[in-house]
Amino acid sequence: MSRTTKLLTFSTALLAPWLLTSAVVDAQVDTDVFRPIAAVTIGNLEGVTGLPLNSFDISFVDPAIGLYVLGDRTNNAVDLVDTHDLTFLGFCGQGQFRGATGDNNTSGPDGVLIRDSREIWVGDGDSTVKVFDVAGCSETTTPKKIIPTGDAMTDKRADEMCYDPVDQLIMVANNAADPPFASLISTIFYQVVRKFPFPQSTNGAEQCQWNPVTGLFYITIPGIETPDNGHGQVVVINPGTLMVDARSPFDIPLAQCASPQGLAVGPGNDMLVGCNGNGSNTQSSVIIGAGVGQLLATIPNQSGPDEVWFNPGNLRYFLARSNAGSGFQALGIIDAGARVANTPPGIQTGAPINNPPSDLHPSAHSVAADSVTGKTFWPIPANPPVGGGPQGDTPFGLCSFAGGDDTKGCILVVTGFVPVGDATANASADLPAGDMAEASK
Repeated sequence: MSRTTKLLTFSTALLAPWLLTSAVVDAQVDTDVFRPIAAVTIGNLEGVTGLPLNSFDISFVDPAIGLYVLGDRTNNAVDLVDTHDLTFLGFCGQGQFRGATGDNNTSGPDGVLIRDSREIWVGDGDSTVKVFDVAGCSETTTPKKIIPTGDAMTDKRADEMCYDPVDQLIMVANNAADPPFASLISTIFYQVVRKFPFPQSTNGAEQCQWNPVTGLFYITIPGIETPDNGHGQVVVINPGTLMVDARSPFDIPLAQCASPQGLAVGPGNDMLVGCNGNGSNTQSSVIIGAGVGQLLATIPNQSGPDEVWFNPGNLRYFLARSNAGSGFQALGIIDAGARVANTPPGIQTGAPINNPPSDLHPSAHSVAADSVTGKTFWPIPANPPVGGGPQGDTPFGLCSFAGGDDTKGCILVVTGFVPVGDATANASADLPAGDMAEASK
């Protein structure tokens, strides 16, 4: 099947009834031992050339159509990966974004999401959101809609976003503006209907979510005081009234959570708040109630995430812990039902990044999971290995360990279900921890 034909099938995949049931089947065979099983190299497609994955931002999975997307600044495109075949499908809209400008606040693409399995929405470094049709999107595709959220010079990038399918609204944060703000965009008219400034913020605005239980938007504010790594909030916005909810904001206690960034809606009325901390590996993230923001659980040793994700297929939260302290970056895993960190613990990066340029964001800070296949997708930046084997004498990183190339980077595929007889996957249970220099978000 050609790449274009395969992309066209995504628009009709919702008609397949097996897609609605296989999440339950896969969850039944899932285990608590999560391992890397594959490494997808970006650009390894006939007729497509991809540069080593150095600068990228947010990722997203649509399980109904089996599609993973990543905002790839290095290749100035949205990367497309098949979550079933674990293959790179190609680039979408290559050359249509700002790319890696040398300044994180003006680079793009940034935040991404897939709306109703039909459209890819992408934030860019010029304060616009660009919309592409999923079906047939390729390197040469241009946006069907370009939606400005502000002034490119003063408001900078349109970043992380989330979708309310009931009210047909997408929220997107301009985290580098002064003050930062969020916009609600109509998916019917493709224009901003309301902006919400956050004048209390001293450190931008981060991941947002729409909660189907409450019907409300939530967005993390990392800090409302100086220094930046202090007390933060979750602001609640009502899409029906286009107003800040009367219960908002939820103050997040500094003792349990320094600099809230990641946000994921979990089971029931739970929400995970991923807390960046101060670079300490021992600091925590927290689970709060979406009703009034009450603290439900503190999860120790899970600080440092940027993007976090909840997978209802295996009832796990995944945290891209790119600033976890002690030089480590890691994929954190939390049992959402028990509200405790997974045992065995998450996966640490297997090789250090040498003097990473912080403005290009070369950190493992992005994560998304497929509830149908049970697979988690964790982008790992290109990094020539300099050691990190079981005795410190075998140079490899996570990409090469899972069958990829460390010098090119990869989308590392992690799963808790390992097929019987899969020697590569079972061997990765012995994957050692390795240092990885902290990188700025």
